Amino acid sequence: MPDLNLLCIPVLLLAGLGLQRVRGCRRALETFVIFLTYPALMLTEAARLELKLASASLFSLVYLSGCFLWSRLTSRGLPEAEAKTVVFNSTFLNSIFLPFPLIYAFYGDLSAAILFSLPVMVIHNTLGLFYLSTGQGREALKKVAGFPPLLAFLAGLLLHPLGWGGKSFELLHGFGKLTVYLSLLLVGLYLPLSRHSVLFFSNRAARRISLNRMVFSPLFLLVFLPFFSDRLVRNTLLINSLMPPAITNAVLISSFGLDTKSTSQSLFLPTFLSLGAVLALRVLGFL
Repeated sequence: MPDLNLLCIPVLLLAGLGLQRVRGCRRALETFVIFLTYPALMLTEAARLELKLASASLFSLVYLSGCFLWSRLTSRGLPEAEAKTVVFNSTFLNSIFLPFPLIYAFYGDLSAAILFSLPVMVIHNTLGLFYLSTGQGREALKKVAGFPPLLAFLAGLLLHPLGWGGKSFELLHGFGKLTVYLSLLLVGLYLPLSRHSVLFFSNRAARRISLNRMVFSPLFLLVFLPFFSDRLVRNTLLINSLMPPAITNAVLISSFGLDTKSTSQSLFLPTFLSLGAVLALRVLGFL
């Protein structure tokens, strides 16, 4: 089964790239994942949560803070639009759509990945947007209160003492695990295809984003890695530290009139480089 899951990664990624020509496909698939499969996964994983893995959630806050502060430092001297683009893309990583399939293929267990990704996803869609917009605090609170995966996760915590199991649990959990496969299609659907996409080192903002995500991020994590004894948590954090910017950043950056070209360049080739780095570490026995 792990071999089949690994094979699915390039197949679904390429299928997503091909589906870019299908009008409305990206919006429909994203809605299906965010409102149905991802909440189902959150609900069932929270219902059987192991508290020893909660350190992944706490560390995600430390990790985001470190990435934010470092990217602020490396973006000094840039015009405001470029600086915000560097900070936003260096801080908010792809914590779901690319790492979930990899972690599931390697270990068959997404519990630590979910605990890490949930705070990242919430902060990305609230404080991250607040940073881009320099306002709209009330709108940010509304996003938190109405975020389906978060609501499902909280509901799962309430069900945790009941020891929910049986056929209904397995059916819902199986439906939720479709997130693993559909997320790869979304990565392909979001990746920007243009002749400028591969030239990320020719653009100063894209170059800084890529160095922050591919060099500073894993080095920052390595400082903290000895404090985690659980192997699944350690490997989950290491995989996430190698991830490129979140694929939805391209849409958000464009919505706020910032540097879309640099964002596109920091997404396309770095996504494949990140995937290659994780697979290489797996082959070498580090994951």
